[in-house]
Amino acid sequence: MKLLKVKWMAVCLMAICCLGLLGIHTNTASAQAKAPLLGVNDVLLDSNTVQPVMKNDKLYVPIVILGQKMGISASASGNTLILTGHNRSFTLSLTKGDVFERGGHTMVPIRTLADAFGFTITLPSSNLYRIQNANASLSDAQFVNTFAAEIKQHATVKPGNTGNSKPSSRTIYLSFDDGPTAHTSQLLDILDKYNAKATFFMLGPEIRQHSAVMKRMVEEGHGLGLHGMSHQVKKIYASPAAALAEMNQDNEILFQATGKRTSLIRTPYGSKPYLKKAYRDQLTGAGYHIWDWNIDSNDWRYTKNPEHFVKTVLSDIRRLKKQGRTPVVLMHDKPSTIKVLPQIMAALQKEGYSFKPLNNNLTPLNFWNDHR
Repeated sequence: MKLLKVKWMAVCLMAICCLGLLGIHTNTASAQAKAPLLGVNDVLLDSNTVQPVMKNDKLYVPIVILGQKMGISASASGNTLILTGHNRSFTLSLTKGDVFERGGHTMVPIRTLADAFGFTITLPSSNLYRIQNANASLSDAQFVNTFAAEIKQHATVKPGNTGNSKPSSRTIYLSFDDGPTAHTSQLLDILDKYNAKATFFMLGPEIRQHSAVMKRMVEEGHGLGLHGMSHQVKKIYASPAAALAEMNQDNEILFQATGKRTSLIRTPYGSKPYLKKAYRDQLTGAGYHIWDWNIDSNDWRYTKNPEHFVKTVLSDIRRLKKQGRTPVVLMHDKPSTIKVLPQIMAALQKEGYSFKPLNNNLTPLNFWNDHR
């Protein structure tokens, strides 16, 4: 009888190990406050970029972000997410089954993604998942040795000490639409003078025409955003598919210029009234985050007299601060705005504001209150 009890305990321990390899955690594992690290083949992924979550004792991953690392592309068609890569195709329902939205990302079980495209999952060390196929050259032991410093750092950092999803009351987000232009270098000079970072929502044709300045924009840590291709209502809002196609094309041009893609988008003239639910479903289903603003500088209106909007912008920023809201300011990459920008930044810096870029850890601000 004692022997049977020992054998049964051994079987239970093996089952727990297998559940871990299948991307399913026991209650003890799911109680961990810190999400695990992820590796794809011989690359350890940035934990701030790829943020897995535990739900119902399963490990879920952001399909679009992780899919890119695995060589898998994602596109939405109605309520269906279509995944392609490695000579395979796989579909997931966005409204049924084991799929949910979290922080603007479509999350799926890691096991589902791995099985669909011929990857295996291992646990090289505690709280580290590695997804691999025939392209991996390192053994699990070699992988752990290669990234020993990063794994150790992840294990020692306490949850809640990273990310900036809760900006301070003195944080401000400056954003510039319609660039880059022949004047962007001058704009970057001003931002650099005030040790400021901004977010640029850019048009594909302008990126292509002024690609030289893009390298500096990336090196100096500014936020990269998409603004589409045409900036014409009848084209980009012709259909949900047309809006998605413009952003995807813009993203590819951005990648060609910088080697980077982005999930931050701002549609021309803002998301209302054109970007109804069907449009937002397409865009967010493909992994994009829709950003509008809560302060319109109206710089586009006062190009001949830009000093007119300086006091208004500063007044609006102070009003939002009293309300406990973080300003997201709409401006444009144009000479008239650049002319008065130092006045605005000097005043805000004197008041103790810090200028930061938008990022994926922030809840998107848009006119629909669509936080995906």
